[in-house]
Amino acid sequence: VAPIFAFVGSRNRKILAATHGWTSQNLTISATILALLSLFLPPALTAQTPAPQLVRFTVFSARPIADVAFAPRAKTPPQKVAFYPTARSPRYEYRGAMPLRFVDATTGAVVAEASIPPEIRDPLLLFAPIEGAPAAGGLRFRISVLDDSAARHGPGGLAIINFSGLALTGTVNQETVTLRAGLNPTLMVGRSAKLTLRTSFKNRTYQSYADTVPLARNERALLILFPPFYQGSLEVQARLLVDTPSGAGAPKR
Repeated sequence: VAPIFAFVGSRNRKILAATHGWTSQNLTISATILALLSLFLPPALTAQTPAPQLVRFTVFSARPIADVAFAPRAKTPPQKVAFYPTARSPRYEYRGAMPLRFVDATTGAVVAEASIPPEIRDPLLLFAPIEGAPAAGGLRFRISVLDDSAARHGPGGLAIINFSGLALTGTVNQETVTLRAGLNPTLMVGRSAKLTLRTSFKNRTYQSYADTVPLARNERALLILFPPFYQGSLEVQARLLVDTPSGAGAPKR
Protein backbone atom coordinates (compact mmCIF):
# COMPACT_ATOMS: atom_id res chain seq x y z
CA VAL A 1 0.00 0.00 0.00
CA ALA A 2 2.76 2.44 0.93
CA PRO A 3 4.40 2.61 -2.54
CA ILE A 4 1.07 3.31 -4.22
CA PHE A 5 0.02 6.16 -1.96
CA ALA A 6 3.44 7.47 -0.90
CA PHE A 7 2.78 10.78 -2.64
CA VAL A 8 -0.51 11.38 -0.76
CA GLY A 9 1.11 12.79 2.39
CA SER A 10 1.75 11.79 5.99
CA ARG A 11 -1.78 12.60 7.17
CA ASN A 12 -3.38 10.31 4.63
CA ARG A 13 -0.86 7.56 5.37
CA LYS A 14 -2.04 7.70 9.00
CA ILE A 15 -5.64 7.30 7.85
CA LEU A 16 -4.74 4.19 5.83
CA ALA A 17 -2.62 2.82 8.65
CA ALA A 18 -5.45 3.15 11.17
CA THR A 19 -6.99 -0.16 10.10
CA HIS A 20 -5.52 -3.54 9.29
CA GLY A 21 -6.18 -4.94 5.82
CA TRP A 22 -8.36 -3.53 3.08
CA THR A 23 -11.97 -2.57 3.83
CA SER A 24 -14.66 -0.78 1.86
CA GLN A 25 -13.90 2.31 3.98
CA ASN A 26 -10.24 2.25 2.82
CA LEU A 27 -11.29 1.98 -0.82
CA THR A 28 -13.74 4.87 -0.45
CA ILE A 29 -11.12 7.10 1.18
CA SER A 30 -8.42 6.27 -1.40
CA ALA A 31 -10.80 6.85 -4.31
CA THR A 32 -11.79 10.22 -2.84
CA ILE A 33 -8.15 11.22 -2.40
CA LEU A 34 -7.30 10.29 -5.98
CA ALA A 35 -10.30 12.23 -7.27
CA LEU A 36 -9.17 15.32 -5.35
CA LEU A 37 -5.61 14.93 -6.59
CA SER A 38 -6.78 14.89 -10.19
CA LEU A 39 -8.17 18.40 -9.71
CA PHE A 40 -4.74 19.75 -8.84
CA LEU A 41 -2.51 17.86 -11.25
CA PRO A 42 -0.75 20.05 -13.86
CA PRO A 43 -2.50 20.17 -17.25
CA ALA A 44 0.42 18.37 -18.88
CA LEU A 45 -0.35 15.31 -16.77
CA THR A 46 -4.07 15.24 -17.47
CA ALA A 47 -4.28 16.50 -21.08
CA GLN A 48 -5.36 13.98 -23.66
CA THR A 49 -3.72 13.49 -27.04
CA PRO A 50 -5.40 15.84 -29.57
CA ALA A 51 -7.77 14.10 -31.95
CA PRO A 52 -6.39 13.77 -35.49
CA GLN A 53 -7.71 16.24 -38.07
CA LEU A 54 -8.80 15.33 -41.58
CA VAL A 55 -7.98 17.93 -44.23
CA ARG A 56 -8.05 17.87 -48.02
CA PHE A 57 -5.59 20.49 -49.17
CA THR A 58 -3.99 21.97 -52.27
CA VAL A 59 -0.71 23.89 -52.53
CA PHE A 60 0.66 26.75 -54.59
CA SER A 61 3.91 28.68 -54.83
CA ALA A 62 4.84 31.62 -57.04
CA ARG A 63 8.35 30.16 -57.29
CA PRO A 64 9.18 26.63 -58.43
CA ILE A 65 9.43 24.07 -55.62
CA ALA A 66 10.51 20.48 -56.05
CA ASP A 67 11.14 17.45 -53.85
CA VAL A 68 8.78 18.38 -51.02
CA ALA A 69 6.74 15.61 -49.42
CA PHE A 70 4.41 14.86 -46.50
CA ALA A 71 3.15 11.76 -44.69
CA PRO A 72 -0.63 11.39 -45.30
CA ARG A 73 -1.01 9.43 -42.06
CA ALA A 74 1.14 8.32 -39.17
CA LYS A 75 3.62 5.57 -40.04
CA THR A 76 3.08 5.93 -43.80
CA PRO A 77 5.82 6.76 -46.31
CA PRO A 78 6.08 10.38 -47.47
CA GLN A 79 4.16 11.38 -50.59
CA LYS A 80 5.62 13.98 -52.95
CA VAL A 81 3.66 17.19 -53.55
CA ALA A 82 3.35 18.65 -57.06
CA PHE A 83 3.47 22.42 -57.53
CA TYR A 84 2.01 24.00 -60.69
CA PRO A 85 3.14 27.44 -61.90
CA THR A 86 -0.33 28.81 -62.72
CA ALA A 87 -2.79 26.55 -60.90
CA ARG A 88 -3.55 24.84 -57.63
CA SER A 89 -1.97 21.45 -57.13
CA PRO A 90 -3.95 18.22 -57.12
CA ARG A 91 -5.87 17.75 -53.89
CA TYR A 92 -4.13 15.78 -51.13
CA GLU A 93 -5.57 14.21 -48.00
CA TYR A 94 -3.98 14.32 -44.56
CA ARG A 95 -5.19 12.76 -41.32
CA GLY A 96 -3.19 13.47 -38.20
CA ALA A 97 -2.16 15.95 -35.54
CA MET A 98 -1.12 19.53 -36.23
CA PRO A 99 1.13 20.95 -37.42
CA LEU A 100 1.14 19.35 -40.84
CA ARG A 101 4.84 18.96 -41.67
CA PHE A 102 6.47 18.96 -45.08
CA VAL A 103 9.88 17.39 -45.52
CA ASP A 104 12.69 17.30 -48.04
CA ALA A 105 11.92 14.20 -50.07
CA THR A 106 15.62 13.29 -50.20
CA THR A 107 16.88 13.98 -46.68
CA GLY A 108 13.66 13.83 -44.65
CA ALA A 109 14.42 17.17 -42.97
CA VAL A 110 11.38 19.29 -42.10
CA VAL A 111 11.23 22.30 -44.45
CA ALA A 112 7.77 23.75 -43.69
CA GLU A 113 4.92 23.50 -41.19
CA ALA A 114 1.24 24.46 -41.32
CA SER A 115 -1.08 24.66 -38.31
CA ILE A 116 -4.55 24.37 -39.85
CA PRO A 117 -7.48 25.44 -37.63
CA PRO A 118 -9.98 22.62 -36.95
CA GLU A 119 -12.80 24.51 -38.70
CA ILE A 120 -10.89 24.59 -42.03
CA ARG A 121 -11.30 21.30 -43.89
CA ASP A 122 -10.34 22.36 -47.44
CA PRO A 123 -7.34 24.68 -47.20
CA LEU A 124 -5.10 26.12 -49.88
CA LEU A 125 -1.53 26.26 -48.57
CA LEU A 126 0.51 29.11 -50.05
CA PHE A 127 4.26 28.45 -49.85
CA ALA A 128 6.78 31.30 -49.80
CA PRO A 129 10.55 30.94 -49.33
CA ILE A 130 12.04 32.28 -46.12
CA GLU A 131 14.61 34.83 -47.25
CA GLY A 132 17.98 35.27 -45.60
CA ALA A 133 19.12 33.02 -42.78
CA PRO A 134 17.21 29.76 -42.24
CA ALA A 135 14.35 30.00 -39.76
CA ALA A 136 14.31 28.26 -36.40
CA GLY A 137 14.42 24.52 -36.91
CA GLY A 138 15.85 24.90 -40.40
CA LEU A 139 12.52 25.69 -42.08
CA ARG A 140 12.89 26.88 -45.68
CA PHE A 141 9.29 27.90 -46.43
CA ARG A 142 6.58 29.93 -44.77
CA ILE A 143 3.00 28.72 -45.30
CA SER A 144 -0.13 30.88 -45.38
CA VAL A 145 -3.34 28.92 -44.76
CA LEU A 146 -6.41 29.95 -46.79
CA ASP A 147 -9.91 28.53 -46.31
CA ASP A 148 -10.54 27.36 -49.88
CA SER A 149 -13.92 25.74 -49.34
CA ALA A 150 -16.82 26.31 -51.72
CA ALA A 151 -18.80 27.80 -48.83
CA ARG A 152 -16.31 30.64 -48.51
CA HIS A 153 -15.29 30.96 -52.17
CA GLY A 154 -17.90 29.52 -54.50
CA PRO A 155 -18.51 29.56 -58.27
CA GLY A 156 -18.55 33.04 -59.79
CA GLY A 157 -16.42 34.43 -56.96
CA LEU A 158 -13.19 36.42 -57.15
CA ALA A 159 -10.90 36.46 -54.11
CA ILE A 160 -7.84 38.72 -53.99
CA ILE A 161 -4.79 38.24 -51.79
CA ASN A 162 -2.63 41.35 -51.54
CA PHE A 163 0.97 40.40 -50.80
CA SER A 164 2.28 43.35 -52.86
CA GLY A 165 3.15 45.64 -49.98
CA LEU A 166 1.30 48.48 -51.76
CA ALA A 167 -1.90 50.25 -50.79
CA LEU A 168 -4.17 49.41 -53.73
CA THR A 169 -7.55 50.82 -54.67
CA GLY A 170 -9.61 50.57 -57.83
CA THR A 171 -12.59 48.84 -59.35
CA VAL A 172 -13.78 45.31 -60.00
CA ASN A 173 -16.45 45.60 -62.67
CA GLN A 174 -18.54 48.49 -61.31
CA GLU A 175 -17.60 48.01 -57.66
CA THR A 176 -15.05 50.23 -55.93
CA VAL A 177 -12.52 48.29 -53.86
CA THR A 178 -9.81 49.13 -51.35
CA LEU A 179 -7.51 46.17 -50.82
CA ARG A 180 -6.10 45.48 -47.41
CA ALA A 181 -2.96 43.44 -46.90
CA GLY A 182 -3.56 39.69 -47.10
CA LEU A 183 -6.84 38.05 -47.99
CA ASN A 184 -9.77 40.29 -48.97
CA PRO A 185 -13.48 39.39 -48.96
CA THR A 186 -14.70 37.37 -51.94
CA LEU A 187 -16.45 39.41 -54.64
CA MET A 188 -19.22 37.88 -56.73
CA VAL A 189 -18.37 38.68 -60.35
CA GLY A 190 -20.34 36.08 -62.32
CA ARG A 191 -18.81 35.14 -65.65
CA SER A 192 -16.32 38.01 -66.01
CA ALA A 193 -14.31 40.45 -63.89
CA LYS A 194 -12.67 43.61 -65.19
CA LEU A 195 -10.05 44.80 -62.72
CA THR A 196 -8.19 48.09 -62.50
CA LEU A 197 -5.99 48.72 -59.48
CA ARG A 198 -3.96 51.81 -58.65
CA THR A 199 -1.58 53.05 -55.99
CA SER A 200 -0.42 56.50 -54.92
CA PHE A 201 3.15 57.80 -54.83
CA LYS A 202 4.23 61.38 -54.13
CA ASN A 203 0.70 62.72 -54.50
CA ARG A 204 0.18 61.04 -57.86
CA THR A 205 -1.82 57.94 -58.79
CA TYR A 206 -0.33 55.15 -60.90
CA GLN A 207 -1.88 52.03 -62.40
CA SER A 208 -0.52 48.91 -60.72
CA TYR A 209 -2.62 46.18 -62.30
CA ALA A 210 -5.30 45.80 -64.96
CA ASP A 211 -6.87 42.71 -66.50
CA THR A 212 -10.13 41.07 -67.49
CA VAL A 213 -10.83 37.63 -66.05
CA PRO A 214 -13.33 35.42 -67.93
CA LEU A 215 -14.93 32.58 -65.98
CA ALA A 216 -16.72 29.56 -67.34
CA ARG A 217 -19.79 28.11 -65.67
CA ASN A 218 -19.04 26.99 -62.06
CA GLU A 219 -15.54 28.47 -62.10
CA ARG A 220 -14.01 30.79 -59.52
CA ALA A 221 -10.83 32.89 -59.49
CA LEU A 222 -8.13 33.63 -56.94
CA LEU A 223 -5.85 36.59 -57.73
CA ILE A 224 -2.59 36.77 -55.77
CA LEU A 225 -0.68 40.05 -55.97
CA PHE A 226 3.05 40.06 -55.25
CA PRO A 227 5.57 42.94 -54.92
CA PRO A 228 6.83 44.60 -58.12
CA PHE A 229 9.64 42.73 -59.85
CA TYR A 230 11.86 45.81 -60.20
CA GLN A 231 12.84 48.03 -57.30
CA GLY A 232 11.05 51.36 -57.60
CA SER A 233 8.34 49.96 -59.87
CA LEU A 234 4.67 50.27 -58.90
CA GLU A 235 3.44 47.50 -61.21
CA VAL A 236 2.63 44.45 -59.12
CA GLN A 237 3.25 40.86 -60.13
CA ALA A 238 0.18 38.64 -60.23
CA ARG A 239 -0.81 34.98 -60.31
CA LEU A 240 -4.35 34.11 -61.30
CA LEU A 241 -5.67 30.69 -60.24
CA VAL A 242 -8.93 29.62 -61.87
CA ASP A 243 -10.62 26.38 -60.88
CA THR A 244 -13.93 24.74 -60.07
CA PRO A 245 -14.75 24.22 -56.37
CA SER A 246 -14.88 20.64 -55.20
CA GLY A 247 -18.20 19.07 -56.18
CA ALA A 248 -19.12 21.61 -58.88
CA GLY A 249 -18.32 19.13 -61.65
CA ALA A 250 -15.89 20.79 -64.04
CA PRO A 251 -12.13 20.49 -64.56
CA LYS A 252 -9.78 23.16 -63.24
CA ARG A 253 -7.51 25.15 -65.48
